[in-house]
Amino acid sequence: MDGLIVENIRRLMEDNYGLGKLTRSKEIMGGCCNKSYAVWMSVDHGARRYFLRLYNPNAIEKEIRFEHALVNHLRANGFTLAAAVIPSINGETLVVTPPPADHPGTQAFWALFEFLEGENKYSWTETNLTDNEFISAAGILAHLHDCAHGFRKPPGAERAQPRIMAYLPTFKNTFMTFLRQAVDRRCDRLFKDNYTAICKALDEATTFEAGFQGMMELPIHCDYHPGNLKYRNEKGVGIFDFDWSKIDFRLFDLALGLVYFTSIWDDSAAGLRTDKFTIFLNTYNDACRQSERIAPLTQQEQGALVPMLAIANLYVLNWDLVDFYNTATADDDAYYEFISHNIGLMHWIGRHKAMLERMISQLYRLPE
Repeated sequence: MDGLIVENIRRLMEDNYGLGKLTRSKEIMGGCCNKSYAVWMSVDHGARRYFLRLYNPNAIEKEIRFEHALVNHLRANGFTLAAAVIPSINGETLVVTPPPADHPGTQAFWALFEFLEGENKYSWTETNLTDNEFISAAGILAHLHDCAHGFRKPPGAERAQPRIMAYLPTFKNTFMTFLRQAVDRRCDRLFKDNYTAICKALDEATTFEAGFQGMMELPIHCDYHPGNLKYRNEKGVGIFDFDWSKIDFRLFDLALGLVYFTSIWDDSAAGLRTDKFTIFLNTYNDACRQSERIAPLTQQEQGALVPMLAIANLYVLNWDLVDFYNTATADDDAYYEFISHNIGLMHWIGRHKAMLERMISQLYRLPE
């Protein structure tokens, strides 16, 4: 790493945390938004490793405070798979400094976490988990929702992004702007060719809002994909990246998980792997049956799952397009993989609604 950033990290750690001297630091690659570092601090002739996050320059303080408050609530309720936030010597979980040399803006937000052990086996696009890993991942999501129950956000903690059914109608104006920006890259051509179909899918998705009224709402992870878990012996042993978390329908979080975990990426034809879909959904419901705080999916949620799958995929497609068109030096080939996948999945869900509805209705006898 650059010597200047090493010195910045040393000062940050030694001035703000009573954890000894910095002995080593290493950037952890792979994150798409924030910068992450492993840092080793010397204590009593030994060294302990921590996870240090430098939030992206567009991070909002109240959103970071929401994330930290939720992680603290989850751990207090027994969800120990989330890395604990380590407070600084003044008791704050957020440290604000002048920005490092390569960090735009007037200030930088940092936070320190326990280091999660385990293996980084998968990613957003690498989803070939074993059946045992699928079972573990679905159970972890149910456990997260169970422990999130009862969360009360403290003053000054808020997720700026609206809930999904308030956020969804904003996509069309965003996409109209991108259509005017589009030139002749592969992603531009793909987007323009599918623009009408995307708008039609958005219009259809917004009609389901009335059918969602009264469904369970609680804090959700909102970015639950295989790359945000650590694994050991075919089990998930840690979960991270709560910085997109917010309060919303738990069905939206489950639908996002199904879209992320069961999508087909290693084939030219987009779709969901129905065998893995069944494992994930069955396990989630079974885990909820063992909870005293949340129940399995209700009949209403069961009926709303297919529309919510379409909405979850549109949510991810929106992220693809926003990131592509707002990145000055976007890698056309890399983003093409993401955008084409979610457009393909949009078409696949549209063609297979009846099949998905039959499959879901046959899985369980769900409570009213």
